[in-house]
Amino acid sequence: MIELAIFDMAGTTIDDRDEVYRVLREATEREGANYSDEVFQKWMGTEKKWAIENLLHLGGVEVDDELHEKTWEWFRQELRRTYTDNPPKPLPGIEEALATLREQGIKVALTTGFAREIADLIVSSMGWKQGETFDASSCGDEVEAGRPAPDMIETVMKELGVEDSAAVVSVGDTSADVQSALRAGVTSVGVLTGHLSRKDFAAEGAHLVLDSVAGLPDALADLPASAATSAPVNQ
Repeated sequence: MIELAIFDMAGTTIDDRDEVYRVLREATEREGANYSDEVFQKWMGTEKKWAIENLLHLGGVEVDDELHEKTWEWFRQELRRTYTDNPPKPLPGIEEALATLREQGIKVALTTGFAREIADLIVSSMGWKQGETFDASSCGDEVEAGRPAPDMIETVMKELGVEDSAAVVSVGDTSADVQSALRAGVTSVGVLTGHLSRKDFAAEGAHLVLDSVAGLPDALADLPASAATSAPVNQ
């Protein structure tokens, strides 16, 4: 019996037009970083300040604290500007899916590599409210380690009083989402609303792959009770 469904934000529950990745890449490339699309993809879904530091290094830039903070500040300001001018929107069918889950007695939580200030900006711009749309949230700047570490998943489980990892599904569109779920020992659900394919999710070890979060309520009815310890399904 699933008690808690945890969702990533950008690319999973919200459509931000890939602005977070546009701004993340621009923030590092404007400082001289040069790296491949494949390298960049590995940092999607991770905590953004950490991602910036690593992408600068991987891009051949010598990073000190001053440069790191400068790049992070530019990223924060540019993301706030673009999200204020053109706010993200819920992906199709997401709000209905979240409402259905909560009506079924399943708690809903959001986890994100965004800092709290950006997550709150997004949530408020869409009219989402804790206690109505979702039950808890955790951001990358609030835990010791962001994705792919399991800290955010463990944080919302503790906050909502859910102790059994077999009663939890974690849904996301990136490699980091899958690895975070696997490290937390919960069922990993990949969604195809981001940049990964079914084949990609199979390689990562996701237990279930859906076209969209909108299909989760129906999929949970067929989810194996031992999905988190079983081989990947529906690949």
